[in-house]
Amino acid sequence: MEGSLLYVSRSSATSADVRDIVETSRSRNARLQVTGALVASRSRFAQILEGPRSGVDALMDSIRRDARHTGVEVLSYDDLERRRFADWTLAYSGASVYVDGLIRALTERARAQPHPADVRRLIRGIEEFARAGL
Repeated sequence: MEGSLLYVSRSSATSADVRDIVETSRSRNARLQVTGALVASRSRFAQILEGPRSGVDALMDSIRRDARHTGVEVLSYDDLERRRFADWTLAYSGASVYVDGLIRALTERARAQPHPADVRRLIRGIEEFARAGL
């Protein structure tokens, strides 16, 4: 079974770190048959990972251990009917202030669970940034 996972995290990464994350992720994702997209701001990451759950889980274990991420929070992990990013081992379009606001709204909330409409808005934003950047 394939899954689609969306996570957000706080970033302590430099620009060079982000370039390294993108380069390393592209080869690792290809090995694990995982596709997806990453968006970043100066202080946050949001990423969608799609593929075999074993590959997605292995990547998330690595992300949780990566010191360049803190406060890693999985917002959704659903069964996947079709991939949004089938052609990209990792789509990345650069830093975005707009996405920072979307992520902040999801991480600095009063409720225990994010509102589904906010999660969908972030997913659409990631899709649009990935298309625009490629």
